[in-house]
Amino acid sequence: MTFSGETLRHALRSLRERVDEALILSTCNRTELYVADRDPDRARAELASYLVERHGISAEVLRNASYAFTGETAVAHLFRVASGLDSLVLGEPQILAQIRDALADAREAGAAGPLLTRLATDGLHAGKRARTDTSIARNRLSIAHAAVELASRQLNGLAGRRAVVIGAGKMATLAAKLLRGASVADLTVVNRSEERGATLAASVGGRSCPIERLAEAVAGADLVVAAILADEPQLRPEHLPVGEHALCVVDLGVPRIVHPGVREQPNVAYFDIDALESVTAETRRQYEGEIAKVERLIGEAVEDYVAWVRGRSAAAVIREMRDAAETMREAELERALRRLHHLSERDQNVVRALSVGLTNKLLHHPVAHLREQPDPAEVALARRLYGVADGD
Repeated sequence: MTFSGETLRHALRSLRERVDEALILSTCNRTELYVADRDPDRARAELASYLVERHGISAEVLRNASYAFTGETAVAHLFRVASGLDSLVLGEPQILAQIRDALADAREAGAAGPLLTRLATDGLHAGKRARTDTSIARNRLSIAHAAVELASRQLNGLAGRRAVVIGAGKMATLAAKLLRGASVADLTVVNRSEERGATLAASVGGRSCPIERLAEAVAGADLVVAAILADEPQLRPEHLPVGEHALCVVDLGVPRIVHPGVREQPNVAYFDIDALESVTAETRRQYEGEIAKVERLIGEAVEDYVAWVRGRSAAAVIREMRDAAETMREAELERALRRLHHLSERDQNVVRALSVGLTNKLLHHPVAHLREQPDPAEVALARRLYGVADGD
């Protein structure tokens, strides 16, 4: 269900043909599609249809594996995600950059309009406030930290162990540093790019190995941490050594880096990214007070965003009301002046001023009311009474 690179750009363009606005947030632990549309029910059906077609899954599987929020609930969800409350690791900072990138990609593809641009921007602001105005940022635990801690528990400590890290990106780099800090005896970095793998290995006092020699690196290892972006599993059953040597494998990839056949081996203790919850649950208990503070900040941010949306909708209707009234005023004025052609220029200007004054006075109260109470019901009523469409 992940999107990246050209598949992400293609998905954004495809969604834009189905809904008014779209943004895709696809990370190592979530794939979320945010849309803004005048018809939420139709938009939800379009999203489901697209995902079923795109990923070749059944509608039933999608229903069982997904969640859907609309309105304020959807707004609050993104703000919780940005604040790190909905992350596997509480308060993790990487999500802010991921949301920022998601917005940039959506705008570049012409998929994000004013509503989602403001939503993501407000979400980023809420996420920053959560980390500056509360103490959840003091939680230094990351996914890599949780992975190494889980492995340490499984192996009764990492000192003297032999470890292999598959990958050389940010998460793999942090995992390698943490493993070295845990006093592993031997550390091997396996990567598709030998140069990047060698650079990381040198920085942590380890050895590098090309991906083609993965089986050689895994032979005799106690731990494998897989943290590489790949479309196909990289660690396969044929890479495992013959024998009953116990091996702990932590798979941090989405899609999964480890082949299902590896997980089924009796001597392999396999953990994917979902298994890290056992490590992060204790952190959440320690930060319950700070989480409550963040929830209050999120509530305020949601109110501000909803007020902005309502005000924007009301402003569009007010503009349409004024435009319609002005069109009628000019038509009636022209008709009257044709019949009053005997009037002097001065008298005709008086009639013009009269038409403008009457129009403004007739609109003053409904316009002021909409500005003070721009809720959807009032806006919809104004549309019906004045016969105007939403000009947004």
